[in-house]
Amino acid sequence: MVNNLYRCILVSILFFFSAPGLSWQPEGSEVDLSQREYLLPAEAAAFQDEDVIYLDVRSTLEWLGGHVEGAVHLPYDEVADEIASVLPDRSVPVIAYCGSGPRASFVIDEMRKQGYTVVPVVKGGYRELIENGMKKD
Repeated sequence: MVNNLYRCILVSILFFFSAPGLSWQPEGSEVDLSQREYLLPAEAAAFQDEDVIYLDVRSTLEWLGGHVEGAVHLPYDEVADEIASVLPDRSVPVIAYCGSGPRASFVIDEMRKQGYTVVPVVKGGYRELIENGMKKD
């Protein structure tokens, strides 16, 4: 029974690291988020010195309570209509975050339809980004 438990744990670990969206971008390489389905907070925080835009899709009240340094704010329910005027340069990759993940995931389809390379931060959102080393405004 113990061997089966170890096998199950090993298979789970291997599956986790081979799952789509979890390939890690090596240090010193150009940012390529075009193939990523999502980022974990620690991965998203690692891009803070790269040429990316952090898009905060939380409410205005949440934004005023603190946000990632240099982030652009656009509430998730305004993204479809306003993103082109807020972020006219579609060539810069965008990392979208919210409070815990669902709102950021919600906006990516619309943004991708409009030609953006955008990846949502999941499993923790803003608080996890800060806990993983993102600078806070």
